[in-house]
Amino acid sequence: MASANLSGVPAKDRGAQAGAYLRMLLVRPGPQRSVWEKYAPAARAGEIDYPAVADVLGRGEERALVGGHGQGDVAAVRDALDGTALPTDMLERFVSRFDVSPRHATRLRGLLRGSESVRVITGDALADLHRQIGPSQHETLSVHELHTLGPDGLPAEHQTIQVIKSTVDNLTTYPYRFDTDQLVVDVIRGGRVGDMYRVTEGLFGVDIVLDEPLRAGETALMHYRTIFLYSTPPPTEFRRGVLGSMRDVTLWVQFHPDKLPAHVWLARWDRLDHATIIEQQEVELDGEHSVQARYDQVEDSILGFYWTWA
Repeated sequence: MASANLSGVPAKDRGAQAGAYLRMLLVRPGPQRSVWEKYAPAARAGEIDYPAVADVLGRGEERALVGGHGQGDVAAVRDALDGTALPTDMLERFVSRFDVSPRHATRLRGLLRGSESVRVITGDALADLHRQIGPSQHETLSVHELHTLGPDGLPAEHQTIQVIKSTVDNLTTYPYRFDTDQLVVDVIRGGRVGDMYRVTEGLFGVDIVLDEPLRAGETALMHYRTIFLYSTPPPTEFRRGVLGSMRDVTLWVQFHPDKLPAHVWLARWDRLDHATIIEQQEVELDGEHSVQARYDQVEDSILGFYWTWA
C-alpha cells in the first residue's frame, strides 16, 4: 500500500462521481430505494423510476406527491443520477428527502467537494494481465459494485455502476471481464451487451457497446447487472480485480437476513488463480446486513470480502 497526494478532480468529474454514488444508494435494496419505490410499485429490480424520485424530492412543495411532477423536475433528477449536473443544493435535497445516513451524506459531500489528499492502493496482482492485454482506452472515474446474496447464501445478483472517461477518440465499447462463464450480463443503462468470449484460460469477457461513441475526455455512466447461474456453490468470497487504475472504488456485499455470516473479512489477494490472501481485516455487518469498503484509487490489485457462515 502507498499513499500519495494527487491533483484535485475536475468539477465535472466530481459531479459524475457523486451522481454514481447517489444512484447506487437509490437503486440498491434498502432505505433510500424504499422511499421512492412505494410510488412506483412496478419498478423492476436494478432500475430507477425517475418520476417517482422527482415526486419525493418535491415533498412539501405546492404540488401533489404522486403524479404532480413536472418534466423539468424529472430531467433534473435524471441529470443528477447520470452525473451530468448535481448542484450542491440539489444534493442536500436528496440527503434530506431520502433520509440518507450521516456516513453516506458525508461521502456524497466529499465527492462533490473533492479532496487533494488521495490514498492509493497499489499492487502487482494483475500486472502480467495488464501487460498481456495492453493499455486501456478509458479511465474509470468511479465504480460501485453491489454483490447481493440470496437466502440460500448463493450470489443472487451483482450490480455495477461505473463512470468512464475516454482517453481516445471514438471509443465505442467497454470490456467487462469476469472469472466464470456461469452468468448473464444485462445492461440497464449506457449500452448493450455483446457476445461472451474467453480472455485467458480462466478469464472471460463481454464488450458493452456504448450508446454513443465517446470522444477523448468525454464521460459515460454505465449501469449493468450480472445474474449468476452457478451449478455448484462458488467460494464464499467476492473479489474485484482492478486492471490498471480505477478511482473512487466502492465494494458492497449485502447478505440476506435469513442467511447471515458468522465472520466477514476485507481482504487483498496476490493473483487471480490459486490466490493467496496477502492482507485481511475483520469487519462488522451494518444495520442493513451489509459490509462496504471504499478506496480513492486502486491500481493492479484484487480486493474484496470473504466470509464464513454461522
